[in-house]
Amino acid sequence: MITNIGKNLLAKYLVGQTQSYASHIAVGCGPTPVASDGVFADYSLKKSLDFEMFRVPIISRGFVNEDGLSKVVFTAEMPTEERYEITEVGIFSAGSNPVAGSFDSRVIYSFADTDNWKYNPVGLSPIEIPVKYEPLDGESANGIINQEDLVFATNADNRIFTNENRVERNERCRFLNNIIAIRGDASTLTFDSNGIMQPGSQSNYIRLDETSVDFTKNGPLDELRFAFSVVNRVPGTSLVPAIIPDNVKILIEFSHTGPNSSQEYAKFQINVDEVSYAEGSANQKNNFEENRYIVSTTTFQDLKKSANFNWKDVSVTKIYASVTKNNLPLDSFYVCLDALRIENTTSTNSLYGLTGYSVIKSVGARPVIKSANTTNYIEFRFVLDV
Repeated sequence: MITNIGKNLLAKYLVGQTQSYASHIAVGCGPTPVASDGVFADYSLKKSLDFEMFRVPIISRGFVNEDGLSKVVFTAEMPTEERYEITEVGIFSAGSNPVAGSFDSRVIYSFADTDNWKYNPVGLSPIEIPVKYEPLDGESANGIINQEDLVFATNADNRIFTNENRVERNERCRFLNNIIAIRGDASTLTFDSNGIMQPGSQSNYIRLDETSVDFTKNGPLDELRFAFSVVNRVPGTSLVPAIIPDNVKILIEFSHTGPNSSQEYAKFQINVDEVSYAEGSANQKNNFEENRYIVSTTTFQDLKKSANFNWKDVSVTKIYASVTKNNLPLDSFYVCLDALRIENTTSTNSLYGLTGYSVIKSVGARPVIKSANTTNYIEFRFVLDV
């Protein structure tokens, strides 16, 4: 669907005020796909993808007549090396917003095995996160995650995630192939009287030291978007359904030592209630029975910050996670971390924007999987009509 921004840019292109209205195809993983017999929503107001994974230049433009409809076809070659699960596609007028410069939208963390995240157990020094490349259900092949570690790294294409019930609930992560899983009882997270999320004294977490995330020049309405999935240890069956969590809390804390040796912080607080549990709640809501892949968003002005916090001084990032049922953190769940992205929404440019957008439509409302080390092309088609 062409967006309102796209209509404006196309008009400027026709009168020679801009050189392009479609130069790059962007691919994302945020929304749930539409079933092949489903109906698309109205995307005319879209300004960005829900969670953009990458953007590639258009290498071919064409014109076809299909089923009596005239269509403009744009084609791009996808990255070869990495794995992606695609649920949305968009057309942009440029590869990036030149007005935003180095503070443009981008992925901050992808939890790749080269990022050097560490696991910090309670009362101990940070240690390496154990990596589990073998099937997480071991030799039993029963679909049950059979791991003792509170935190471990694995791959999104691990055999455990091909279980039919897990696929039905969208439990598998989508961005690249590296994920970090944190067990639901690794932390306890509560809110103090000021609405600031606080980890309990026995909370475990992961951390990234010597990190650089200077967002000083980003506007207060620019956004942080965090993509993750919630996974059951036991997948469930038609006879014994899987346990449905009531609430998921995640705390992403950027911190540094202040001038008075105090711990300064900016906190991205994620609080997601299951729909039936969240009636009357102001928290983000999600139907965990049907969808476990979530993108949570906050603006920079909504981050909880200490008095002397400064983005230029950030040296550590910490991530806590807790999944509860009946207000109790349970080892029956894992939170799988996929990626953290910044979306620049305030650097306006009349000659740049999202000109077309669509959610993927597929059989069973499933993401389209682009496997690692394969050559693939992607097409976006505009229907021309009056």
